[in-house]
Amino acid sequence: MTTDKKENDDTNNIKKINKKGIILTSILVIAIIGASFVVWFLPSENVQNSGMSNMTISFLDPNDTLTSVNSQFLLLQDEVQNQIDDAQANAINKTYFNDVISVSIIQNNELMQTLLNGQPNQTLMPNYVELMNNLKDYSVYLLNIKNITSNSPNMSQDLKNLGNISVVLK
Repeated sequence: MTTDKKENDDTNNIKKINKKGIILTSILVIAIIGASFVVWFLPSENVQNSGMSNMTISFLDPNDTLTSVNSQFLLLQDEVQNQIDDAQANAINKTYFNDVISVSIIQNNELMQTLLNGQPNQTLMPNYVELMNNLKDYSVYLLNIKNITSNSPNMSQDLKNLGNISVVLK
C-alpha cells in the first residue's frame, strides 16, 4: 500500500508541476504579446523615419566634413569594386550582390546628405561641388549596375562587359 500511495503522490505532484508550468508559460506569452501591442499602438509622430538610416555625420569644421566624406567615398568605391571583381571572377548569388549594391546606394546617398549639411565657406565651395558631382555620378553608376544585374541571366558576363565600357569611357 505504501508504494501505491507514494506513486499516486508522485503522479499528483507531476500533474501540479505541469499545470503550474503551463499557467506560468501562458502568463509569459500573454505578457509578451500585450507588450508588443502596447509598443505597436504607441503614437509614431515622435519617431523620425525618412527611409534612410540617418547615419549622416555633422562636423563643426566644413573642411573636416569634406575630408571625411571624401575618404568614406573612396572606401565605398573600393568596396564596391571589390564586390564587382568578385562577382566577375566567381558565380555569386544575384540576390546577395543586389543587396550589396542597394546598401552602397544608401551609403552614397548618406554621404551626399552629409556633404549638403557641411555648410562650406566660399573657398571650399568648389571642392564641395566637385565631390557632390562625383557622388551623384557614382549614384547613377550604382543604379545602372543594379538595373543590369537584377535582370541579367548571366550577371558575371554582364559585369565584365560593364567593366570594359567603363574603361573605354575613362
